[in-house]
Amino acid sequence: MHIKKYIQMIVDNGRQEDMEELSDILDEVINTIKEYDKDLYEKYKLKLYKIAYGNTFDEDMAEDIIRNMKPYGMRFSIEDSRQIQNQFGFDNIDPCDFWIVINSAYNDYRDLFEDNIEMYARFTRDFIEDEDAKNDKVFLYYTTIPNK
Repeated sequence: MHIKKYIQMIVDNGRQEDMEELSDILDEVINTIKEYDKDLYEKYKLKLYKIAYGNTFDEDMAEDIIRNMKPYGMRFSIEDSRQIQNQFGFDNIDPCDFWIVINSAYNDYRDLFEDNIEMYARFTRDFIEDEDAKNDKVFLYYTTIPNK
């Protein structure tokens, strides 16, 4: 099969209309996979995402992760999360990482932290800034650990 060769030629030629058609074909193929094998679809979707953005979250992906959290889903909006970050001086933390982790903390530790926003904020900071963890810890954790 010469698919890889065809794709390489399209990329090397660099014509915008060919790139758009390639994008349409890829989108169609991957969405067809979704109908038959959701896990394989998610695998390829994540690979494409990582090529586009690296190991960092954009707001859309962060929101998808938060909306799927159990048992409560989203407690803090992105605006709430940013306000909490600013309030406690955690401005050096990526806003999407903070948003995901603070919502995760609410879903996992609500009974322990109750309505104590400071506890959620401090836990979130400590989880993200864990000194013996990798820099992309939040991305690696939330794209591999939670059950979808």
